Amino acid sequence: MKKNPKHSNSIAYLRQLCCSGLSKEIVIPEFLRAIQSVLPSCNNVFSGCDEHFIPSYYLLGFVVAELEEHAPVVISRFLTPERRSLTTEWFRQHPVLTEATVWDESFYRSDLYNLVWRRNDQHRILQAPVMHDGKTVGMLCLYRPRQQKPFDNREQALCLQLLPYVSHALRTPDEKDIQYSDNGSSGMMILDTQGTILYLSPEAKKLLALACHPIISLDASKQEAEVLAKLAQLCRNLEAIFRGQHAAPPSWSHTSANGRFLFHAYWLDSQNKEPGGLVGMTIEHLEPVILRLLRAMQNLPLSPAQKGVALLVAQGFSSDKIGEHLYIKLNTVKDHISNIFTKLNINHREELLPLLLALDSSIAVPKVL
Repeated sequence: MKKNPKHSNSIAYLRQLCCSGLSKEIVIPEFLRAIQSVLPSCNNVFSGCDEHFIPSYYLLGFVVAELEEHAPVVISRFLTPERRSLTTEWFRQHPVLTEATVWDESFYRSDLYNLVWRRNDQHRILQAPVMHDGKTVGMLCLYRPRQQKPFDNREQALCLQLLPYVSHALRTPDEKDIQYSDNGSSGMMILDTQGTILYLSPEAKKLLALACHPIISLDASKQEAEVLAKLAQLCRNLEAIFRGQHAAPPSWSHTSANGRFLFHAYWLDSQNKEPGGLVGMTIEHLEPVILRLLRAMQNLPLSPAQKGVALLVAQGFSSDKIGEHLYIKLNTVKDHISNIFTKLNINHREELLPLLLALDSSIAVPKVL
C-alpha cells in the first residue's frame, strides 16, 4: 500500500511533539488535538491515574468554555472499586478497550454517559493505558460521535504504537526557561469596575478557559477563582488610578501550563473618563515558540533531518551550535540549511522564523465547547 505523505508527516509530528521537552500540560492537549489527523476522533481526553485506575487529573484536547465542575465528581462516582477491578482485569488480557459496556451493560443510561460523554459528543471509545516502568500512569481516551464507526483493528494498532511517546512526554521535567512567542491569539472582555464579566468575544471565552483550567481536577474551581480574583483586582486598580490614587498598573502576565496570558484593562465609559463606567480588558495568549515551530513544519517538504536543523535555525542557533546539538558535522549542517532555503524559497536565516510563525497562524484553533 502506498504511503500517504500527509499521514506520515502527522505521525512524525506527534513523535516530535512528545520529544520536544515541553511540559505534559502543553504537549498532551496538543497531542490529543493533533492525533485526530491520523486517528479520526474528537474531544479526546488524557486521564492521569495510578495503577488502580483512580484518576487524579484530566488534560483535554478541546476547550471547555464553562467549567463542568460536576465532571470529575461524576467520573469518580462511576469508577467504583468493582468497576476499577473490571478495568484492571480487562487490561490484563487486552491492550485496548473499545466498548464501554465492559464496565456496565447499562452504561449508556448512566450519569457518566448522559452528563459528561453525551454532552461532549463522545460515544465511540478507544481507551489505552499509558505505562511507565510497568505501572499505569494514565489513560489515553479517544472518542467518536455515535454516527461514526467504531475504532478498527488498524486504528487500535496505531494507537498502541504512539503510547510510548505519550509516556515519554509525561516524564519530561518542568521547563524553567521557555521562550514564548511575541504575539498570539487575542480577545476582548467587558467587565464592570468590580470585575464582573459582562461580555466576552468568542476568542476571549476560549482563552479565558485556557488560562483558568490548565488541568481539570477536583479543585479546578479554585484555579478559576484565583484567575478571576486577579482580573477583578485589575479593574479596581484602574478605577483607583482614575480617582487619582496610587495603584499598580492594570496589567497582568499570567503564566500557566497552557502558556502565557497577558491581560490589559482600559476604560470604556463615555468620553469624560469618570470612574464608574465599564472596563475593556484584552487577553492575549502566547504559546512556546518551539510548539508553534513544530506545528508549522509538520507538512513542509523537508526531511526529518532538515526539520531538526530548521527548528534550531529558527531559534537562532549558529551552525556550529546546531552541529554540536545534533551531533553532525558542520558541512552537513550547511548542506541542510542550503536545502532548507531552496525548498522554502528563502535566502536568509532571518526569514525562517517569520515564515514558520505565519504558517502556524493559519492552522485552525481548537473549537470551544
